[in-house]
Amino acid sequence: MQAKFLSRSSIYKGDYDCLFRTPKNEMRSHLHYHDFYEIVVYLGNAGIFKINDKEYLIKRGDIALINMFDPHTLVYNDNTYYERFSISIDPNLLLSFNTTKSNLLDIFSKDSKNYPIFHVEGKCFDKYLRILEQYRDQKPAHGQDIFEKALIHQLASYLFSDCYNGIHFDNTESHHVAMIAQLVEYINNHLSEDLSLSVLAQEVSYSEYYICRIFKKVTNYTLTNYIVEKRISQALNYLSGDLPITKAAEKVGFNNYSYFYKTFKKYTGSSPAEYKEKHTVHPGE
Repeated sequence: MQAKFLSRSSIYKGDYDCLFRTPKNEMRSHLHYHDFYEIVVYLGNAGIFKINDKEYLIKRGDIALINMFDPHTLVYNDNTYYERFSISIDPNLLLSFNTTKSNLLDIFSKDSKNYPIFHVEGKCFDKYLRILEQYRDQKPAHGQDIFEKALIHQLASYLFSDCYNGIHFDNTESHHVAMIAQLVEYINNHLSEDLSLSVLAQEVSYSEYYICRIFKKVTNYTLTNYIVEKRISQALNYLSGDLPITKAAEKVGFNNYSYFYKTFKKYTGSSPAEYKEKHTVHPGE
């Protein structure tokens, strides 16, 4: 099964998102990847978690660490109740938490024995539950974003302490992730504009060859393919509304409709008109 790209803009706005999920508001099970980090705390037996061609039977106290661009999905039973707390984190926000002594990228390393699933219980699990209780029940009337980021920061410190086992990202690897985070942020903010390799290379002050090589090395995807999938993913959002097809194509950087049509059909299996007819949500419906 080929993983589909899931755009950040279809999940959350800003640089993070926190959400409790149950079978009632769960995402449809399909293999996907995204350009942000994700941490999931499971409060019940949720089903089977698939990531990087491996499967894990999820139980209460499991915590999933999901790296950028790692294909994954949760296969759950919608007749069995469970709850999970999902944190989506923009790479730049995650990097901002790092210090000279603590690098959160370490816990997302595929070389770590705790990646992608590790289990906590007893008092160790209780400290995570206290954070979730604060998030759910103790939000201030003003400054909620500050409060929520403080809780994410605290949870990240617990994760680093509990997961760290000596695997360490060196400065070069951290620099590569920072460069990719910069590219991802620029692409997100300039999707309708020229995103040629020359423009992107100039933005991060490296050669076209270098940014393509490092992007592929770290993410296992090509930079050009990421841009196309990002644009198509955003186009899907626009086509679910009232925006005309040609305007949707232009807003995601396709100025040639013929190329947009062919690319859209290649990635979705349907034409833009067919997709819009099936998925448009009108006010009042």
